[in-house]
Amino acid sequence: MHRAFVLSGAVALMATVAPGLTGAESAQGLAWCKGEGNSTPEQQISGCTALIESGVSQGRELALGYFRRAAAYLKQQDYDSAIHDFGEGLTLDPNNATAFYGRGVAYEAKSDPDRAVLDYDAAIKLDPHHVKALSNRGAIYADQRAYERALEDNNRVIELEPDQARGFVDRGLTYARRGDFENALGDFDQAIKLDAQSAVAFYNRGRVYFAKGEAERAIQDFDAAIDIGPKTPGAYEERGFAFLSQGQTDKAIADYDAALQLDAKRATALYGRGLAKRKKGNASGEADIAAAKAIKPDIANVFDQAGVK
Repeated sequence: MHRAFVLSGAVALMATVAPGLTGAESAQGLAWCKGEGNSTPEQQISGCTALIESGVSQGRELALGYFRRAAAYLKQQDYDSAIHDFGEGLTLDPNNATAFYGRGVAYEAKSDPDRAVLDYDAAIKLDPHHVKALSNRGAIYADQRAYERALEDNNRVIELEPDQARGFVDRGLTYARRGDFENALGDFDQAIKLDAQSAVAFYNRGRVYFAKGEAERAIQDFDAAIDIGPKTPGAYEERGFAFLSQGQTDKAIADYDAALQLDAKRATALYGRGLAKRKKGNASGEADIAAAKAIKPDIANVFDQAGVK
């Protein structure tokens, strides 16, 4: 389960109507730009474009039109256009923390973490309580193995929201990446205590248990994550891996089948299913193994390191 890039609540919408725009068409465009009436991203872009090009808005009001259109571009995963519009808006309103956060999300989605961090830095400088910017920056630091810096952001998020499971999940992930499994388990335990329906907490606690060699406890947590949902290929894949390590080949094959139904290009699921079939004397396992290696040539190392062959 990978961290998702979400702009939820990133651009606050003002209720003010731009002066000088009259008529039903202009009113509709403004409503779309503000995201009213369940407008689609295409409608929001159209409405904001009309507002921007009308020339009647200036300063922070014009900036808001750019920010709203940028948010719509983000929904469409048109990250370059989103970055452009956030930049145009920030030229007019350079103290908008949420816009810096939004542009950081776009840069991160484009696999440009260094520029994302710069924007998260700016957002946090303007708003030290910006939990989402802190969370995203901490995750990037963890990806870069800058664990102490990641933990500083994780700790700050927990200070700001001590009753929210997500902060403990994020810190648990940082500890797990650092190899500090006991602290990781403690944080995942706390996340589950705060939210017994946190599939991501169960899933990641299961991964830690599996890394510690406690496959049965890992399987119990993967069971919980799958039961809670949403169904993801990673959860089935990880449980299949655990079953395979226990010699439960039929259960492993069933889980790998489920993972591949959700994503047919999962190299780990293909390779694991191939190994399970091979153990059962099923010659079709070789085709799965070959398909997995075609996707990820070094996939065998993942299983070798876990002692599963």
